Amino acid sequence: MADQNIAVTSPVKIDADSKQRVAFDLMNHIGMKCYDTEKGDQQTRAYWLQLYRQCYKAATGSPLESILRDE
Repeated sequence: MADQNIAVTSPVKIDADSKQRVAFDLMNHIGMKCYDTEKGDQQTRAYWLQLYRQCYKAATGSPLESILRDE
């Protein structure tokens, strides 16, 4: 894979309001509001990935039941 050449042949566009960005911002907002700095609890990687997935579902208009369902 290191042998492959990668080239960009057209302009790169970065959207600040993409569904992925909205989900990421929502995850950060929820994480900061729910994080207890006095306890110093660190959440696991699984927690953050699940929270991002739920935020992504919310950003794409999924119903609440689907958002909260563990998959």
